[in-house]
Amino acid sequence: MSMFLSALRTAAAKSSEAEKSDAAAGDKTADGEVAAPDAKVAELTASVEKLTKQLQEKESKLKEVISAYQRSLADAENQRARTKREVDQAHQYGVPKPEALANNKDLRDLHEGLTLTNNELHQTFHRHGIQRIDAVEGDKFDPAIHQAMYQAPVPGREPGTLLQVAKAGFKLHGRVLRPVQVGVVQDTSS
Repeated sequence: MSMFLSALRTAAAKSSEAEKSDAAAGDKTADGEVAAPDAKVAELTASVEKLTKQLQEKESKLKEVISAYQRSLADAENQRARTKREVDQAHQYGVPKPEALANNKDLRDLHEGLTLTNNELHQTFHRHGIQRIDAVEGDKFDPAIHQAMYQAPVPGREPGTLLQVAKAGFKLHGRVLRPVQVGVVQDTSS
């Protein structure tokens, strides 16, 4: 850019000097004709300055556009990396759909095996006189068969009733082997 300007100025200066030397060498020209090349040089110089200013404005806008483009590229790359990381985490930590679990032969076999084992255990308990103590939410708390693990105030529920059954209990010939572990509704009146 600056080389272009200096070449243009040099050419204009040489042209001006050549015209002045021609006029001084004996070409008898009027003063108006000698002044014309000076006006032309001034006009060209003004035009060069105007074009230089426009070029600088365009270069400034170009730098802004390039900067915005680079930021957009960086944002897109960051978004791509973030999305890839989230997809990888979903594959690693995600839980498959229940329908997929139901169609999985290995899981069906495992479930069937656990169910058969549980049934066999309860049959063995029954043969030896061990009975499960069933408790239902809303039943009255009985310290003989229930073990209170916690109490919680629950508006609208009767105090002293079972709020939640945590673990089942068992009896052996009428004697409690393990009490039912429960949560109890606390009295909120005091």
